[in-house]
Formats: sequence, C-alpha cells, structure tokens
Amino acid sequence: MFAGWQTFYQMTAEAAATLTGLVFVVVTLTSGRRTAINQNGVLLFTSPTVFQLTSVLVISALALIPEGETPPPVLLMIAWSGGSLIYAITRLMGIAKIQEPSHWTDVWYYGVGPAATHLALASANICAFIRLPHSAYAVAICLLALLLLGIRNAWDLATWLAPRRDD
Repeated sequence: MFAGWQTFYQMTAEAAATLTGLVFVVVTLTSGRRTAINQNGVLLFTSPTVFQLTSVLVISALALIPEGETPPPVLLMIAWSGGSLIYAITRLMGIAKIQEPSHWTDVWYYGVGPAATHLALASANICAFIRLPHSAYAVAICLLALLLLGIRNAWDLATWLAPRRDD
C-alpha cells in the first residue's frame, strides 16, 4: 500500500523526531519557571504537542514496514490513530475548560485541529486497510497536517515558555 512512499515517510519521521527533541530542549531550559500556569500549560499544551509529533513519527515508521508482515502494519496504524483520537478529544475538553485567560487560537490549534486531524488520520488508515484507491495520499496529507500543527504549536510553546525580562 505504501510502496514508493519511503522517502516521504523518512522525511516526516525525521522532522517529527527533530521537533520533538527541540520541544524537550525548550522545556528543559525553562524548567525553573514552574508555576501553576506553567504546569497547566505542560499538561494541556506541551504534552499533546509532543504526542502529536510522536504520532507522525510512529505512523511514518509503521508505513515503512514491508508488506506481508504479521500483523499488517496498517492495523497497528489504525490502533495508534484511534488511541490518538481519544487522547486528542480529552485534551480538547481540557483546553475548553481552562479558567485562566488564554489566546483564542489555543482551542483551535491545540484542540480542534489535532482532534479533527486525528479523526481524519484514523479514517484514512481504515481506508488504507480496506485498500481504497488514494488512501496512501490521505494518510500522507493527514501526517503533513499533524506535522504543520506540531511546528506551529512548538513555536507557540517556545515563545510562551521563553524567559521574559522583568521590566
């Protein structure tokens, strides 16, 4: 199903792994600034961003497994994307319940966008399992969407967590 897509999946996996590492660096460099707001931010924003990038890495790695393996890699992709969808929905509900002020884009980029993309990814993986035409393209588009959301969210987190000068 994913024959001929090796370069694409290698590039998306590498990008996701690199961004995940950079998020860890930012979190580590800002670890001395732990406040209640930062803790809530880590739970509702940082962890889901890392998980989102990890999903790109996992699905890309599973797509690189040669066909004919048992169980079929696409079944593992369905299981991962189904679990990811559940996780994204729980994070969306958590973000929607935030009491402290946040930017209006937070719900969309950290909640709705990832949940919708994980739903599309789960659907695309099911289509790949039943071998519908162009389902490999649908999986690829979903991974690119997750990667782009991850890039945007990682940048947003880096600028939010970065130490600010006290004037």
